[in-house]
Amino acid sequence: MIPSYRAAFTGDPRNVPLARNAIASFARLCGFAASDVEDIRLAAGEALNNAVEHGIAARSNGFSVRCTFDDGELQIEIRDNGAGFEFEQAADGAPADLAQRGYGIFLMRRLMDDVRYDQHGTRVRLLRRQVTGEI
Repeated sequence: MIPSYRAAFTGDPRNVPLARNAIASFARLCGFAASDVEDIRLAAGEALNNAVEHGIAARSNGFSVRCTFDDGELQIEIRDNGAGFEFEQAADGAPADLAQRGYGIFLMRRLMDDVRYDQHGTRVRLLRRQVTGEI
């Protein structure tokens, strides 16, 4: 059986720390080192903040979190109900519009092994692999 965590939250910004801490706790239970858990917590927090900020829709302002751990890989999926966005990335991996926006996506890409957006940006998938030797 693959360890997993699932939860749904309202779009209240006060739910971001709850979801961020739940993701970090799941990573810790999966055996990630403390420094890795903090990287995961920060990257997930950025994705969660984006889900709350941009996930506003007429039908629902909530977001959902799904985490799985299999074969040394932690996968985190965060979904919202917003209209989505078009992501343009500069050659150095930084968002093209850093002057107008924050560093959230840039940080996620630096802290995680893989970051993918789909469904026009309403779903982000973060991947972090355990370093060999960690359990």
